[in-house]
Amino acid sequence: MAPKISPGGWNAPATIAAIITLGSALSSPAQAHTKPAPSAGVEELCSITFDKDVLRPARVENSAAACLKQAAERLKTNPDKKLVLVGVKDPAKDHEPTGAGSDREEEDASGFDVRLEDLSAYRAVNTKWYLVKYLNADPKRIVPTTDETYFAQTVTFYLVPASADFNHNFLGTTKTNEKPCTITPCYSPDEETLTPQHRPRILTGAVDGSPAEIEAEKKELAALQHHHKSIDMEGSAGEVALTPLPEPPTPEHPATVSIVPR
Repeated sequence: MAPKISPGGWNAPATIAAIITLGSALSSPAQAHTKPAPSAGVEELCSITFDKDVLRPARVENSAAACLKQAAERLKTNPDKKLVLVGVKDPAKDHEPTGAGSDREEEDASGFDVRLEDLSAYRAVNTKWYLVKYLNADPKRIVPTTDETYFAQTVTFYLVPASADFNHNFLGTTKTNEKPCTITPCYSPDEETLTPQHRPRILTGAVDGSPAEIEAEKKELAALQHHHKSIDMEGSAGEVALTPLPEPPTPEHPATVSIVPR
């Protein structure tokens, strides 16, 4: 509503308050952005939310179990279709990570330092990883994407024609470069890629953030970090170490074995 100007002059406090109210209304995600309707030939299946674990905002939550199962089953019973995942973030509810590790140049596998600009993509990539890892979905038939035209804390599942790829997904959403690339044609190798952040299988009755779940995931993460540290400290990444050459001969210790190949 436009501010009223009284006959006696300009009411500055009322005008400023009206401007602030108008600005808030225009920037409100709920009022300014709504999820677009799918195009012809595209079927919306279900959505999963990411609103409970504020410390790991891209982690697939336990409440996603029913939708994940439905999507995996529909994909298997429709061999002429692919599955497009559309990840979305809400700047009003999602925030940049804070505290130790939040200024890292590379994000780690725990999911605790996902940057806001990458949040939508991580939600889609993590959802695909869960479908493939635990529900035996075909990775070549799942396309992770993002949408910046509306705000939410969700990933929505769509069945689309089998011809969908990274450049044409029937939804007009933005491709997400996963590592490794499973949908052809692949993106350019010099583009940034995202590695999925793992989580344990969702158990029946599991509650997000429960002490038992947090303790189990801490142990799993510690084991994963220990494994990676041992590889990094070794520096060989499993390669066979080369046999060192013998010491060069000296007058006091002449060579007894030739090192020149015959």
